[in-house]
Amino acid sequence: MKKIQTLIYTIVLVGLLSCNKDELVIQQGECMPFSISDTYQYPIVPGTDEWADLKSSTEKVQACQIPSSKIKSISTEGLLETLLTYPLILDYGAFNLQQDGFERIKSENNGFDELYDRTDFFNVITERYKLMSLNCDKNYYPPFIGEIETPIQISFQTIEFFMLQDELLNKTNSNQRIQILETVLEKLQAKKDYGISQNENLVSYAILGKIMIKENYSPFVIINDENEIMSGLERIPIGFDSDMLNLIENNAKELKASR
Repeated sequence: MKKIQTLIYTIVLVGLLSCNKDELVIQQGECMPFSISDTYQYPIVPGTDEWADLKSSTEKVQACQIPSSKIKSISTEGLLETLLTYPLILDYGAFNLQQDGFERIKSENNGFDELYDRTDFFNVITERYKLMSLNCDKNYYPPFIGEIETPIQISFQTIEFFMLQDELLNKTNSNQRIQILETVLEKLQAKKDYGISQNENLVSYAILGKIMIKENYSPFVIINDENEIMSGLERIPIGFDSDMLNLIENNAKELKASR
């Protein structure tokens, strides 16, 4: 039944989008890689001789800029896919505070400002995130690392970084933020059941905490003020106190139950 619902959703979504984007085709579903037809194909990518010839990170960044004409014409689905497959997207992992790395990536690639300006970005990223399944294991979702299999938790973590940003959360209303919280809680439980550790799920916990602060959920606001949880967690350090993470999750569940 779940697969049939996913197929129906895909058919309906393609039908709706075709009214405005005649050439856009979207294929997605459980354990079927997302395929958006107007995704920008970077002309130089890792593993090629041309990439090896690039001598600096600056040259690599410049080689991966999206043409301005493409940015304005590409669908939001295609733009998200383009940035998820950005050859330097995983550079955030080289930082002790990974949010610092993601902010640098956002500032370097010219597609991010456009993405967060799109009025349909909330719908696009939440629907995509909901359809991602841990049953698909490795290398089904971007980012991809050449011939190396990408662990499934990296795929979830990367799209969650897109959701963590204030550029999205500050533009959403209360109902939308609760939708994100509920979905992140669901995925967090699935990842825990899969065996993914708390420290590999820090972006999930950070999203939950930021939403509770933005919703002014007083039980968590008080705890956060007393322990200064989010001042450290939202930068996404290498590790974090397990008891504090449990507090975040329990409070998020209580907020969800109260709605």
